[in-house]
Amino acid sequence: QAAAAATDATAAPASGARVRARVSGGGLAAMASDGILAGFQFNVSHQEIERILYEIEQWWEASHEQAGIEWLPIEGIQNFLMNDLGYEDMDEFEDAIQGSFSDFLAAFPHIETQEVGSRICFKIRMPKPGPARTLTLHVDSTKQLLETTLLKGADAELEIPSLEFSICAERERHIDSLYNHLVAARDKLESHCAQLTDGSAERDEILKTVAGLASCLDVERPFDVVIHDRAALSEFKPSEGVKSEPADLAS
Repeated sequence: QAAAAATDATAAPASGARVRARVSGGGLAAMASDGILAGFQFNVSHQEIERILYEIEQWWEASHEQAGIEWLPIEGIQNFLMNDLGYEDMDEFEDAIQGSFSDFLAAFPHIETQEVGSRICFKIRMPKPGPARTLTLHVDSTKQLLETTLLKGADAELEIPSLEFSICAERERHIDSLYNHLVAARDKLESHCAQLTDGSAERDEILKTVAGLASCLDVERPFDVVIHDRAALSEFKPSEGVKSEPADLAS
């Protein structure tokens, strides 16, 4: 319980414009089968892609909510990201995302792009919450931890039953390798321990959990990772071997 608590403490074109050609569109059908993680095919850090994706979604949501705009030209968010992320010019930015910005957007099933007049515009179909469920992945190697990407929904909880350890809901979506999710949890617990009195019962219990997480990172023995996914917005990639079951997670 102390371990869980410590981890929790630290989470448009005008209406008359002519649409010339559809460039791409993931749509809801693609999203149902592929999820947002389908776009994580680029050789960029998960943190960098998550930040870019977050800024794109926030940019579109703000414009849509404030002005009712559905299709936004990509130039605005493209220039913002290039400057905000510290790239010197557009060539450097496109090198980083390994192609054009419109192709980058098209990689995500919940983002659609189309050519309106002479401009490329985009809109977002935000994923819709679904029935509560649990997702269970059996881990048997460190390689699997490193190669598995986890999108942990804003209201989802990650549990390692064998450790009686949980990473609580963090109020924001978090995308990273499963390995890095566990490293971040371990680091938060170690930081919390540094503030506790040596020899205290709470510190000793947390250090046991830290040691358990280290064992999981090395996969000294196979273990299960369970995602308590209240809004059905969490994902593993690859999804092979993930067991999904309905759950009562109202509380």
